[in-house]
Amino acid sequence: MTGKRNNNQSVAAVVLTMKRYEKLKITIDSLRNQTRKLDEIIVVFQGTSEKIKHWLEQQEDITLHIQENVGSAGGFSTGMQLAIDKGHDWVWVTDDDAFPELDALQNMVSSKHFNNTETGFLTCVVVDAEGRTYMSPVPDDANKWYGNVLEDKCLPIISSAWPGCLIATNAIKAFGLPVKEYFFYDEDVEFTTRVARQRPSFCVIDAVINHHQEPASSLWLSPERYKPYVRNKFSTIRLSGDPAWKKIAKQLVWIMKITGSVVVGKKPIGALVPLVTGFLFFWPKIKYPH
Repeated sequence: MTGKRNNNQSVAAVVLTMKRYEKLKITIDSLRNQTRKLDEIIVVFQGTSEKIKHWLEQQEDITLHIQENVGSAGGFSTGMQLAIDKGHDWVWVTDDDAFPELDALQNMVSSKHFNNTETGFLTCVVVDAEGRTYMSPVPDDANKWYGNVLEDKCLPIISSAWPGCLIATNAIKAFGLPVKEYFFYDEDVEFTTRVARQRPSFCVIDAVINHHQEPASSLWLSPERYKPYVRNKFSTIRLSGDPAWKKIAKQLVWIMKITGSVVVGKKPIGALVPLVTGFLFFWPKIKYPH
C-alpha cells in the first residue's frame, strides 16, 4: 500500500574512499555545501594512506569508519548498515571521485517520489569531467514515462551505478544489503536491480553528479579486475527475478561467450578460472541489516 513519509526524513551520505586525497576533499566539500543540508556524512575508509586518515580524523563533521579493503561491495554494505544503525531514512552513496552539484540533493528530496514510502531509490544523472552523460541509470519502458517526464522530471529506472544513488533504508531492510562477496564489479547493478524490481525507483533528471573517473587500462589486462567481472555475472543472473529456465540459458550464454573469446585469443586463458569458479562454486546469499 502506498503511503506518505513524514516531513522530517533524515538523509546520511556514505562516501567510500581509499587513496584519492584531493578528490575526496572536493567530494566532502560538495556534500557539506548542499542546499538541502545532510543530516550526517559517513566516510568508510578502506585505504592505507596516513595522510588521508589523518585528514579525515581532523574533520569534526564527519563520522569516520575504518576497515580493511573489502571492495566497493563490502564498503557500501558497511556504510548502509552504519546509516541504518543511526536511524536514517535515506542513504546517499557516492565514490570519492564523484561530486554532486550543490542542488542535487534538494532536487531529489523535492521529488514527489521522495515522500512515497514505496519508493526504492532515487538517483542522479551522471556526467563525466567534460560534462558528457555516461554511467547514468537504465530507464524502464518508455511508455511509463513519456507522459509525465516533463512534469515530474523523473524517469522510472531498472538499475543504477553507485554515484549519487539515494536509497530508502526501508528498502534495504526489506530486500537486503549489497552482496559483499562480489568485492567489486556488478554489485551496484545487482543491488539496484533487486530493489527496482520490487519498488518503483527513479532518476531525477535535474539532479546531477560529476564523476571524475580516471581512465582505466583494459579490463582484460588485469586479472584482479577481470576475475570478479567474469565470476560475479553468474551470481547476478541467479539472483535476478528471471524464471529458472532463463537463468540457466543466460549462464550458458555467458560460458560460451567467454570460452569462445578465449579460444580465438580475444580474452586471456586466465578468464577460464573465474568462469569455472563462478559457475560451480560462487553462490553468495543476500544478507539483511541486523
